Amino acid sequence: MLMPLVRPYMLTLLRLSLFTLALLLLLMPARHGRAQGDFSLRFYGTGRDGVDRVVIPLDAPPRPVDVGGDFTIEFWLKALPGENAAAPCTSGGDNWINGNIVFDRDVYFAGDYGDYGISLAGGRVAFGVNNGAEGTTLCGRADVTDGRWHHLAVTRSAANGALAIFVDGRLDARGDGPTGDVSYRDGRTTQYPADPFLVIGAEKHDAGPEYPSFHGWIDEVRISRVVRYREAFVPPTTPFAPDPDTVALYHFNEGAGTAVSDASGAPGGPSDGFLRIGGSPPGPEWSNDTPWIRPIAPTAASPSIPAQTTLPLILQPSPNVGAATQTSAPSPAETASPTALASPATPVMTLLPSPQEMPVAGTVVPSPVAAPHPSVDPSFWLLGVIAAGLLLAGVGLALMVQRKKQ
Repeated sequence: MLMPLVRPYMLTLLRLSLFTLALLLLLMPARHGRAQGDFSLRFYGTGRDGVDRVVIPLDAPPRPVDVGGDFTIEFWLKALPGENAAAPCTSGGDNWINGNIVFDRDVYFAGDYGDYGISLAGGRVAFGVNNGAEGTTLCGRADVTDGRWHHLAVTRSAANGALAIFVDGRLDARGDGPTGDVSYRDGRTTQYPADPFLVIGAEKHDAGPEYPSFHGWIDEVRISRVVRYREAFVPPTTPFAPDPDTVALYHFNEGAGTAVSDASGAPGGPSDGFLRIGGSPPGPEWSNDTPWIRPIAPTAASPSIPAQTTLPLILQPSPNVGAATQTSAPSPAETASPTALASPATPVMTLLPSPQEMPVAGTVVPSPVAAPHPSVDPSFWLLGVIAAGLLLAGVGLALMVQRKKQ
């Protein structure tokens, strides 16, 4: 009578133990490794002929990312020392264009409301705005090209033209700029194909080597239709979540391909973009170096993800005529350089007076992941012990049945 009762129980116990072991083996690698979908974009500063950049359409149809009133642009950036060699920033005019360009929402010549851009000049953040009649550039003071991730934010107020730069949550520079709308005018006619785009990582018109591209990593870009920061703040320690004031949000977590998705959910969106890959080495490429999970030490080596094939270009290099950054038509004497069209009356810039109050580069590098190699969750050890116990129990029952047969 014992055999018919024990055999079904033994088989059930063996099946349960094998299932538990299989589940353990399936889940353990995922917990040992990095979180899936956590990527950034690596740029190589080779942004010529429309490559090594992110391209985001602004018009046809109009998209929410086309901010022009109050706005905040914030993102995480990492750059190695010596890889962005533009000269130090000069305040006033449209001088931001002379830095290693990170964000370019520029236009050629007149016929638009205005434009703006962000670059690294002498390793510092340069932020410029032009309203079609006058422009100015605000120069930061903290060196952000130290091989560490930094949270950068620039803000602009349409009513009074106030501009500000924040580095790792601390005010880096503040000044006055032009007022009014600086968005891209809907339905604007232009002979320059790159005009109706926001470009990340390169000078959008490929106007020449004097307007260099950005070399480094960018992650977690959020564009808002409000001034989010007016005083010092605590930088985010996790990826952004959309809210009603977010008009564009790029996590850069696709990890492959050329699509860049806008996760903001803003009405009228999404403001999706795409990569234009090329150059030597080809960029931008997907990287697993992020503000949240990063290597122990910075490295100049490119990530191990294979380079992607360059797509056919739709952004043609602009004809070599005129200035690269101006919204008003230049005179013949002004066509040699984009800086020639600076405002006749450059607004006075107010930098923070005390250097010791400036952020020390890299001192605020928040990360919820403290260790580059997370330890195994204790629950998995418990699961393994249970599975082993079940397996041993099954073996014991099998031996007992075998002894009864004898």
